[in-house]
Amino acid sequence: MVHHINDGTVEFAYFRPGARSVHIAGDFNAWQTDRYALKRDERGWWHIRLALTPGKHRFKYVVDGSIWEADYASYGVENDKHGGWNSVIWVDTPAADETSDLRRAA
Repeated sequence: MVHHINDGTVEFAYFRPGARSVHIAGDFNAWQTDRYALKRDERGWWHIRLALTPGKHRFKYVVDGSIWEADYASYGVENDKHGGWNSVIWVDTPAADETSDLRRAA
């Protein structure tokens, strides 16, 4: 699942209680499989919050270092041209008043 947070970040949540590790790879990190590690909660959900640039982004979860899985609860999926699917998310440009609030908080 993907949630847009009011502070301009995006939270990714993935349910995989039996996993030893989960990372997120996408066009926003050059599909690196070890850069963004999700943290597991006590119920088996894995979470990470990222600040992404506005626009369309494609991503997958990498489970235990070798299993690539799409998030079908994201904002869509598209063919990855390798026989699988990429998850898709659209990040909007923050509204002017949200941007000024973020600048004031910094």
